[in-house]
Amino acid sequence: MSVDINELVQSIATEVLKQLKPESKKACALVLAERDCLVAEKVRNSFGDEYEYYFFGEEAHCVEFSRFIVPSLCVCEMSDLAVGKANGKIMTELLRQLLLGHTVEVLSFGYEDYSQTAPGPLYALYQEHEKTLRGFGLKRFQPKVPESLKVRESLITGKVVSDAAGRGAKELVVLPSARVTPLAEEAAKELNVNISKTL
Repeated sequence: MSVDINELVQSIATEVLKQLKPESKKACALVLAERDCLVAEKVRNSFGDEYEYYFFGEEAHCVEFSRFIVPSLCVCEMSDLAVGKANGKIMTELLRQLLLGHTVEVLSFGYEDYSQTAPGPLYALYQEHEKTLRGFGLKRFQPKVPESLKVRESLITGKVVSDAAGRGAKELVVLPSARVTPLAEEAAKELNVNISKTL
């Protein structure tokens, strides 16, 4: 029986490294893209540090993934997926995850880059593709909504209140010395935003 020394050394080294690496307590997320510094930063900025990120094709040290992420979906990929087709290994894996019943989150859809130039019916077609893909389990990433938002402006206007509401805040925390305009109070009532002053 002949043993390949290089293969034996490689398997021993792999096992030693596996045992030396501390077990991560973070949940695992699969990024359906090749690892790239810009993509990795974009994903981490969106989802935070609570996940151990693995990119397509990398060996994962976790049993299962709790999140599936697509950094960007171009118009061609959207068109294919909307009719149940996939081209390439990454899109095939994305389609497989959808068929397994997993939700896949998309950070950006490529068709939106053409919102100012695309003819209305063509742009509407891609909006329909996005709607179809939502039905398949592919959804747009939604950042966590802040419960309260702190601002340091000395004058609180209706615009400050509407901006806070636009970001999903239910409470606007302002400085004790801040002056709240009547329009801000009216906007807060209409938008269900509570204005409170810090101590």
